[in-house]
Amino acid sequence: MRYKVTLAYDGNNYVGFQSQKNGLAIQDVIEKALKIIFKEDVRIVMASRTDAKVHAYGQVFHFDNEKEFDCYKLKGSINALIPKDIHIIEVQKVNEDFHARYSVKSKTYEYLINTGEYNVFLNGYAYQSFFKLDLNLMKKGTELFIGTHDFSSFNTTPYSIKANQIRTITEFKITKKGDVIKIKVTGDGFLRNMVRIMVGTLIDLGRGQKSLDDIKKMLNTPSKNTKRYNITGCGLYLVKIKY
Repeated sequence: MRYKVTLAYDGNNYVGFQSQKNGLAIQDVIEKALKIIFKEDVRIVMASRTDAKVHAYGQVFHFDNEKEFDCYKLKGSINALIPKDIHIIEVQKVNEDFHARYSVKSKTYEYLINTGEYNVFLNGYAYQSFFKLDLNLMKKGTELFIGTHDFSSFNTTPYSIKANQIRTITEFKITKKGDVIKIKVTGDGFLRNMVRIMVGTLIDLGRGQKSLDDIKKMLNTPSKNTKRYNITGCGLYLVKIKY
């Protein structure tokens, strides 16, 4: 039996979703709860390896087990055993050919930037910018990322892990409400720190540290040695995964 699980979480108290040696991961918390419920070790397979401090509205994982549970009751049982900064939204039974990572068609992320006075209530949930940002110029910058490109200059995944670093971005939008800028990006897949580096590049563009030509060069001449700004993860949210 294969179960597909959709969940949301506040990433501030975790080293990321995937289990690591340097601290508590969301995967550790989930697998501990599943072990209590199923009375055996259960290994989960995640759709996206979110980093430390990154949040999610729509993370997905799957796991296999011979025991059959009612999905609604299983959702309640997991939620009863995990901290309140993690919440199971839905549990579904799926076919064996479903895979949380390899069946993904697209992922959507959002990044929040506070451009006003330092906001204590956004601490840990948005990047607090101390720079004036040219929003119109940043919007022009997003247009350069749309389409299929080699994103080697915009991620930290080594070629030894992913030789092919070509990805397709289908949506890249910037909106502003009050002092908060929301950057929304959708693509067929993202490499390590890719969204954060693209956002960091747009911030550099907006504050006059980079030009549109600099971004074009980074895309047209992909290199791991390119100087880039890997912005903090606290303003990043995994919003939706489409299968």
